[in-house]
Amino acid sequence: MCRIAGIIDKKQSPDILQRKVTFMCNSMQHGGPDDFGVNYDADAAVCLGNRRLAVLDLTMAGRQPMLNPDSTVAISYNGEIYNFKEIRNELNMLGVLFQTQTDTEVVLKAYCEWGEKAFEKLNGIFAFALHDRVRDLVYLVRDPNGVKPLYFSHQSGKLIFASEVKAFQHADDFQNDQNRNIYFLAFGHIPEPYTTLKNVYSLSKGNFLKYNLNTGSYAISSYYQFKTSSIITNEREAIRLIKHELNASIKRQLISDTNIGVLFSGGLDSSIIASLASRYTKDKLACISANFDEIDFSEHKQRESLLKKMNSREIEQTITYRDFVQNFDSVLNSMDQPSNDGINTWFVCKTAKENGLKSVLSGLGADELFGGYPSFDRIHKIQNLNWLSKSTIKSTRFLKNNKYKRLYYLSMDSPIGEYLCLRGVYSPDIIAELLDIDMKTVMNCLEDIPFAPQVKHLSNEIRASWFEFNMYMQNQLLKDTDFMSMSHGVEVRVPFLDRNFVNLVFSISNEIKFSYEQKKHLLIEGYKDGLPAETWNRSKMGFTFPFQEWMRKNKAISAPELYHNKRAKALMEKFKDNQLHWSSAFSLYRLYHAS
Repeated sequence: MCRIAGIIDKKQSPDILQRKVTFMCNSMQHGGPDDFGVNYDADAAVCLGNRRLAVLDLTMAGRQPMLNPDSTVAISYNGEIYNFKEIRNELNMLGVLFQTQTDTEVVLKAYCEWGEKAFEKLNGIFAFALHDRVRDLVYLVRDPNGVKPLYFSHQSGKLIFASEVKAFQHADDFQNDQNRNIYFLAFGHIPEPYTTLKNVYSLSKGNFLKYNLNTGSYAISSYYQFKTSSIITNEREAIRLIKHELNASIKRQLISDTNIGVLFSGGLDSSIIASLASRYTKDKLACISANFDEIDFSEHKQRESLLKKMNSREIEQTITYRDFVQNFDSVLNSMDQPSNDGINTWFVCKTAKENGLKSVLSGLGADELFGGYPSFDRIHKIQNLNWLSKSTIKSTRFLKNNKYKRLYYLSMDSPIGEYLCLRGVYSPDIIAELLDIDMKTVMNCLEDIPFAPQVKHLSNEIRASWFEFNMYMQNQLLKDTDFMSMSHGVEVRVPFLDRNFVNLVFSISNEIKFSYEQKKHLLIEGYKDGLPAETWNRSKMGFTFPFQEWMRKNKAISAPELYHNKRAKALMEKFKDNQLHWSSAFSLYRLYHAS
């Protein structure tokens, strides 16, 4: 894992170009603390930079940017290719030789052998830049699930890219996107492809950007799409294949030359990952857990019964209100983009780092794939409101309950409205008051957000799954997990999002994949025999902290007098009376005191 950055600018002097890329990389040192490198091609005015987090081949042989033997292709790479050994063997059969044990060199040599066709062979989490000096091309490539971030800006023939949006301020004078606060207050994050900066965009998952150095123009193409046809209709066969592919995924993702662990909350998803991973590790598997003095949030008992069955060692960190207060500013500073979540990930990854771990496995992705969220039930209720007129729906803005006020979003012509009704933070009228703008501006901004046309033709659980997988997970969970973990120099691997596993799940009939009676039915039926009953036979709790209590207790966050906007003050009064969720209150604090 690394952080990457680069600039292509023929109008800039070599010294300034290299200095800017160095500053960009150094601003991301937390994500690549082990090494630093810059490669500059004077003829093409291409400067690539890299901050390295060494996980495979810890020697200096893995230094980046890396060049092929005749220096015709250079790469700056961030990620893990889980099938790199298979690709390496395939290249060996073609007579290709290797000088390192890194997956970076495998990506480099694969491109030299197969060109763009190499991208679709890669199974992993990655974002990289390739400079082909023979063909005068630069490629930016992002993994099929968008686990690793990659941002770019193209203006006046100049291309800038980086793993973090914050790094762009070291490359040029970027202005804030005027819609950033609307996005944040509506979603609780900034939805792709947008960022907080004007003209800085996220490269879509499963896509590559090809930049022509001769013309100064670029084109974006898709190189990988998941299967969408349902072909597996037998439940027993589906469970058998799920167990087979998840085993294979975990085996692949345990490959590392450094210590590796599991983020172990005690819930179903992390318990499955921990239980399987412990079978394939020689040493005891490190299981990272958070515990609290607040008994309602402690899952120690649930974890303890499973830990006794595994080849594992528990690393349990008790996190207190004092820890929350002392680290709060550091948590905010770790956010590359504003978010009303991710604080929990910051703390557990801090614990992982302090215990010598560079890589951890996470259960992220299971809820989105198998229907674990309440939204899979709520989507039916939303669909049943289609008969209401727009004027009736719009009248919900006058309701007092914030959740019901979000029904206003159903008046949108875009499916984005359904997502915001399910998961939005504030309704359009509240956003307008908080930002002192009119509602029309808010609605026009949200209506313009692009979405996949096929969503209109999806229904019920399939529609909910699309929203959770492509919007909530993509824009919030994966981004939060990346910048919160990499702020400690820790990489998070996600076995449920292995390319082969996702293809399998998408091939399972929705009739057997989603169950109204039992959420994540296929996972439970597949693994309940090896797990304690209290792990799978309970309602979903989620990986959460006592934030409601902690934030209300912290007057530096919750005191209404700190908020000069009339609506913000009223909302914080509601939070003080425990009538507003902590994430909504945190959004206000982030907006007024940390942006």
